[in-house]
Amino acid sequence: MASTIFQTEEWAQFKLKTGYSEYLWLGEILVLVKKLALGRTMLYSPMVGAEIATTIDKKLLSQVSDIGRERKSLFYRLEIDAPQDDFNTNHLHEQGFIKAFEELQPEHTLSLDTTLTETEILSQMKPKGRYNIKVAEKHGVYTTTASTPGKELDAFYDLYSTMAKRQNISYRAKSYFEALLEILGKRGYAKVYLAQVKESDLVVPLAAAIIITYGNKAIYLFGGSSNEFRNLMAPYLLHWQAIKETKAQGVTEYDFFGITNSSDPKHPWSGITRFKRQFGGKEIDLVGSYDKVFRPTEYKLFKIAEKVRR
Repeated sequence: MASTIFQTEEWAQFKLKTGYSEYLWLGEILVLVKKLALGRTMLYSPMVGAEIATTIDKKLLSQVSDIGRERKSLFYRLEIDAPQDDFNTNHLHEQGFIKAFEELQPEHTLSLDTTLTETEILSQMKPKGRYNIKVAEKHGVYTTTASTPGKELDAFYDLYSTMAKRQNISYRAKSYFEALLEILGKRGYAKVYLAQVKESDLVVPLAAAIIITYGNKAIYLFGGSSNEFRNLMAPYLLHWQAIKETKAQGVTEYDFFGITNSSDPKHPWSGITRFKRQFGGKEIDLVGSYDKVFRPTEYKLFKIAEKVRR
């Protein structure tokens, strides 16, 4: 079994459909190839587990360099899915890696221990989190799920894109999520969770999320909520149902996947971080990304261009 969902054949196939041009395997490590401007590329190994990351040595990096040379790569980005406190990065520096100037996945996350009983999970939540779950239940909010494209994904995308527009942030095309469910949903790794309420004989979608389950971990990958009926607190019930369902399947960790450690109330992730913290759990600073640079001058120019673009 791969160290994370992001290091599986299914994830590689998904990325081929959503922006990457090629992938290769170096032992147990997935390397994705992404085309850049002027015929250049970048190499990227997403969310490699700590145990695998510690095996990276000169021999493997020599293979990576050969791949980079053949594909005119500016750099190789190694992303490590491990808490900073549990991973020594000295060997990365010794191998010539530098800390990446940006992250492609969240560098700070919030993880909930689902080996606890349901009562214990509720007890460690913030009072507002528990209260809002009860509010949603009282108002008849209920959830459905789907692992293939269909009406649930349609509702998810409407809510997801609506929320992105409300928050003035960029969002992905619907085809991205169709590919995700077609490939990962088929294997039971991905599901859409949809929270709804009946209102005047109509079923109104209120909140939705895409949850990935792999090994002992569930990950809240994407979500969205309606501008209407926000007082019904549907997102709280949605995640409580997802937590209970994935726990019943043997999951021991529910990863809310992405918070900010900034105290700035104007930070773009301030609102979603406040929401996730209502569920309790433990905040974790991840090791994140390190770059092995092949073309230093072009890398510097790429870094400047990326900062301008973002």
